Amino acid sequence: MDVPAPPPARPGPGFLDEPTNHLSAAPVDELTAAIRTTSVAAVVAATHDRQLLRDLADRPRPELGTKSNPTG
Repeated sequence: MDVPAPPPARPGPGFLDEPTNHLSAAPVDELTAAIRTTSVAAVVAATHDRQLLRDLADRPRPELGTKSNPTG
């Protein structure tokens, strides 16, 4: 993938909405590799792509729709 500008020194979170739509296999693999190697920023991906979900299954993933009580 071509990046038009260098990334900032301290990247903020990345929000990806259906990032694999309309991509062929090679760019999807590059995107997956980029997400997996990102260690200084949070990446939030909303996707229905089952392969992307499998590939990123070992990354931290919040479960939405669950009830929790952080105060005890």
